[in-house]
Amino acid sequence: MENTVDSMKREFDFASRIGNELKRAERYRIFLSLVTFNIGPILDLAGDQALRNEVEKTRFLDGLHRTVQRSVREVDSLSDSGSVKIGLLLPETPRQGAEAAARRISETLHRYCTDYFSQPADYLVPIEISSFPDAAGARSIASYMEDFGSEN
Repeated sequence: MENTVDSMKREFDFASRIGNELKRAERYRIFLSLVTFNIGPILDLAGDQALRNEVEKTRFLDGLHRTVQRSVREVDSLSDSGSVKIGLLLPETPRQGAEAAARRISETLHRYCTDYFSQPADYLVPIEISSFPDAAGARSIASYMEDFGSEN
């Protein structure tokens, strides 16, 4: 099983990556987007029968993380797989591009969950999108640094 210290370090690294990319976006006036997927409702929907213990839950989250990783560009950054929140940092991507990526990844997550649990269900994943420079988001990208720096 994964070491909690290693997991916390990766999340801190992701929060640092957010900060560094945000500084770069501000300095060069380029787009930056962050998409957050909340996997908690899927875990609730799956229930205790499908994810009997922590090992099974970790296996599910790791597989889901690998599936998302295969769906993004090489330049994009993905947060740690040990959390129910998955962060996807999209450098040089405006909000519209982040929305398109979020829709595509949501469909991929739905297929993964249907296959994993061997049953169709309403595997909808709540998504939050924040972009720079963009005032349309409810939260700034910087506000997510705390979320990903303090989890686990």
